[in-house]
Amino acid sequence: MEYLKKFYPYTVDQFDNFHRKAFPNTSKSTCSSFRQSLLRIEKIYDKPFEKLNLCFLEDPNDLFNKLLESDYSENTIITTYTHILKLLKLMDFPLHQYNKFLEILNHNSQKRQLRQEEELREKLEFLPDFQSLRNVVKSRIKEVDFNLQFSEMKQLLIMAMLVLSVPMKPNAYLGMKFSYYDPEGNGNWIISDEEENIELKFGEQYIKVVDEDLKKIIDIWKNGYNQTKFVFISNEDSKKPMTVKEIRNSISIASKDIFDISLTAGDLRNAYMKHLIELDPDMEQKIAISKILGYKNTEKLDLHKII
Repeated sequence: MEYLKKFYPYTVDQFDNFHRKAFPNTSKSTCSSFRQSLLRIEKIYDKPFEKLNLCFLEDPNDLFNKLLESDYSENTIITTYTHILKLLKLMDFPLHQYNKFLEILNHNSQKRQLRQEEELREKLEFLPDFQSLRNVVKSRIKEVDFNLQFSEMKQLLIMAMLVLSVPMKPNAYLGMKFSYYDPEGNGNWIISDEEENIELKFGEQYIKVVDEDLKKIIDIWKNGYNQTKFVFISNEDSKKPMTVKEIRNSISIASKDIFDISLTAGDLRNAYMKHLIELDPDMEQKIAISKILGYKNTEKLDLHKII
């Protein structure tokens, strides 16, 4: 560790700047996450970074165990440890020592993945049938009129978007806007034309709306409740789009109100995939669906089979 002594006096700010200069094309969120990881190390060891003398790098197992003993979530622990590996690269850590940290990260990441897969298998056994969820929403929409309160209509729209079309991750609906033409570039849009065709655009992905009840609720929402350019707004007076946190909360509230069970977007996506696999889509369909849902490969779909 002798060669690391020149880094001992470095503060979090200095390492943050070092990181930004070394990786100039890194996104703001990644830079922020790197900085937050170093601040967590300060909190865990109860010392300013420049007073630690990089002692947390002496034993990769000890560092991971200290993270486990903290109050941070499993995802946060993995993220923090990953950024520590990035810190090692910045300091040109010897490869054989770097690999010891990498082995710890890989081992615990694999353990987490196996546990999550098992939890998913167990959860899928108790998720509501997706077609039943669709039927409930469609029944609500058929009875809808302009007498519904703003919050009730918002909840119904959110659930309709998630069960009458392909359910996306919450951040896919962030900043979603209405348009009467196909906008260039990325972004999230509901695109309508004069012939009453509707498409959902998520970046470069297009999903045609074929369900007439979904078309109906979108039209009612756009023409009777929401006068902004944004699809999802929190209240009648809002001029800004809902945040991801607000979208997640609304999904939970809406599902509780409509289905009498609180569900997350992840629950609905898992139920949707279970529904599709029960229909036995061929591999070409699986690949297309996997891409739309954001899975990296079709092997992820096999987790939705109940064995």
